Amino acid sequence: MYLQIVEQVRHGIAAGALRADDELPSVRALAAKHLINPNTVARAYLELERDGFLCKRRGAGTYVSADAIALSATHRIHAVGKLLDKALTAAAEFGLSGKQVRELVEQRLVGIKEKSA
Repeated sequence: MYLQIVEQVRHGIAAGALRADDELPSVRALAAKHLINPNTVARAYLELERDGFLCKRRGAGTYVSADAIALSATHRIHAVGKLLDKALTAAAEFGLSGKQVRELVEQRLVGIKEKSA
């Protein structure tokens, strides 16, 4: 569960749902909300703090750090890379050639551009 918390916070920052100086729920509040041990939340927050995504303010709580936005760009690239690895592995398992994969990616990119236009 602690990894889910870590990933949700990182994703929230990367997606822009969490911004620099946003306050996160207290350890106890988040633990109570998800019916988990407070140590699990504390462990997740500690990892995020060590990685530079969060900062603690004595007596005030836990906040998204000012550096988190720059870190989230790296996280986005890493997360998309993981998804691509899975897709490419599946393509190889299905016997698609490199050319077929490139064509499929190009088709999808065109579709995405058309939807956002």
